[in-house]
Amino acid sequence: MIKMSLKIYKKLDLTGQSCAGPLGELSGVLEELSPGEAVEATLGDEATKKDVVAFATKKGYKLVSERNEGGKFVVVIGK
Repeated sequence: MIKMSLKIYKKLDLTGQSCAGPLGELSGVLEELSPGEAVEATLGDEATKKDVVAFATKKGYKLVSERNEGGKFVVVIGK
């Protein structure tokens, strides 16, 4: 995880989605990011969180932070 100060470009609530849904929506938003921007995604389960983090890092984005908020997983991914 990388500690950096980024502007949150968009917040996504992906808690009701599973399988490829969150990855597809997140992929489109990540492509819109400019350097110094990030997306905050709220996910409904740990398996989806792991998939999202793996997908984003494989594509060259950086995991800025992750936290558990009452059973929901919040990740911030930056460019």
